[in-house]
Amino acid sequence: MGFADLREFIEVVDSVGELRRIEGADPDLEIGAITEVAASMPNCPMLLFDRIKGCAPGYRLVSNLLHTERRLAFALGESPDLRGVELVRRWKDGMGKITEGPPPVEVKEGPVQENRIIGDAVDIMKFPAVKWHEMDGGRYFAGEVAVMRDPDDGWLNVGIYRLQVHNKDTLSLFIEPGKHGKLIYQKYWERGQSCPIAICLGFTPALFLASTLFAPWGTCEYNIAGMINGGPIQVVPGQLTGLLVPASAEVVLEGEVVPLNVESREEGPFGEATGYYASSARTEPVIKIKGIMHRDNPIILGAPPMRPLPGLWHFPVNFRCATLWNDLEKCGIPDIMGVWQHGYGMMAISLKQKYAGHAKQALLIAAGSRGAHIIRFIVVVDEDVDPYNVMEVMWAIGTRCDPERDIEIIRDGWSGPIDPLPTREQRARNEWTTAKVLINACRPTFRRDDFAKVVAVSPELREETIKKWGKLLQ
Repeated sequence: MGFADLREFIEVVDSVGELRRIEGADPDLEIGAITEVAASMPNCPMLLFDRIKGCAPGYRLVSNLLHTERRLAFALGESPDLRGVELVRRWKDGMGKITEGPPPVEVKEGPVQENRIIGDAVDIMKFPAVKWHEMDGGRYFAGEVAVMRDPDDGWLNVGIYRLQVHNKDTLSLFIEPGKHGKLIYQKYWERGQSCPIAICLGFTPALFLASTLFAPWGTCEYNIAGMINGGPIQVVPGQLTGLLVPASAEVVLEGEVVPLNVESREEGPFGEATGYYASSARTEPVIKIKGIMHRDNPIILGAPPMRPLPGLWHFPVNFRCATLWNDLEKCGIPDIMGVWQHGYGMMAISLKQKYAGHAKQALLIAAGSRGAHIIRFIVVVDEDVDPYNVMEVMWAIGTRCDPERDIEIIRDGWSGPIDPLPTREQRARNEWTTAKVLINACRPTFRRDDFAKVVAVSPELREETIKKWGKLLQ
């Protein structure tokens, strides 16, 4: 089984020496700066902030939750020694069964109900929202999950969206075009209704992971979280919306997304996961908060986007590559050996070529995958190249790719507002597309037998050497 709640995970991380406690930090830039500096350290610690400036003692925030492969493996219930492509492979195999994840189990009561607030007493300002970066337009709850119910089919969507705090009962909401949460609230608006919503601030790592995925329409992320956690997520109905929320959540804010003609706010700018302020401030819908449930001494999650560099991602593995890997296999592309995403720009696929056109097939399928959202460069390499190792990938591009024959550009691939490249004119038209470069960096199939041999120790000699001399080389 996985973790009952966020607190249990924090205890485990503390027990292996990866937690640091910080008191007295300011949510106006200081918490964000500490979080980013810690994330850039070789062994990025998880941070637990208390006695936060402007907040009552006990109103805490945790950041850098899953920034190391060791902590990520803990959250997935895997060996803490699992790394790189093998970690992606385990995740990919599980992702192939997301429709089989156990549905949530409704219980009568849970810790999140220890405190209930409604009406005029509602004040979301008492929880530590943070101005994460210097050019942000205000304070944000970053990395929190929003629960909404599709009004047609009744399924629950659980996703992470941008939430800017404006006053004691008002948040602005930004969701990229095409994301499920936006499609759902627009359905309510078309009926002339506000969209009920519950926002969870602090929850199990499994739910955090599940809510970041590109799950198919109609798939509830609670089921995926249950699969990750090794058992169903326990939920309770919200006191006002009736939406099912995690029974062990730290804080739940309940309210509704009101139509733009009723109320709106200027949202942003906000430093996004591409590493840029790509979208400027604009008018976005608001969430009017009408009720709060929270645990005693709550711990909210702070997971701000940062530049996609080692240590600064939410996770040391970007699991969009697992989505892409599954898409390739579902389309019948054989012998995929590994997939890895480098930064926010390149996806590398390793395969064992079986026939002429095999690599080109993989490139075309990958270009249309939801896992390649915003990705501009897709590279296919042979099985002897580790897609996790950017130096090996670049070596393959430099020595096995003929630019005239092996590079193609396709246009109008799926992108979004956080992409820094769309022009002002494109943004005005809501034209969120980008070109994608497809690079075949495999040995030509017609030259596989006579292509120049690689200078490297054979796998057999490597294994013998490690057995005989490995202890001296550690």
